[in-house]
Amino acid sequence: MRSLVFSVFLLLMLAGNCFALYKLFTGKQEFLTKFPKLTDTGFTIFRFLPVVNIIALTGMWFLKSWAAYLAIACGLAVIGFDLYFSIYYHLYVAIPATLILLFFIFRYWNHFK
Repeated sequence: MRSLVFSVFLLLMLAGNCFALYKLFTGKQEFLTKFPKLTDTGFTIFRFLPVVNIIALTGMWFLKSWAAYLAIACGLAVIGFDLYFSIYYHLYVAIPATLILLFFIFRYWNHFK
């Protein structure tokens, strides 16, 4: 049984990842210009992280244990990419979101199947 706050958080994360997916697939040149350390290969990997995160968040909605592990891995990968490619403004969202997600995973771990 998850709380309303957890459900709203998951929906906000899903909306944010859908927006990120849209921006990453429509604004490639903007990202490459804005972040000179970002390579074509790095961008290709980076653009699929929202897809993986959407899958993880959907699995978390249904309280699947694999989704919790995938969401943690994806959150850490996003933070790692942001640090490596100097996308520092995104860290203000990625770090708190990952920490809140970890809190909810620990809080509801017994409910995951």
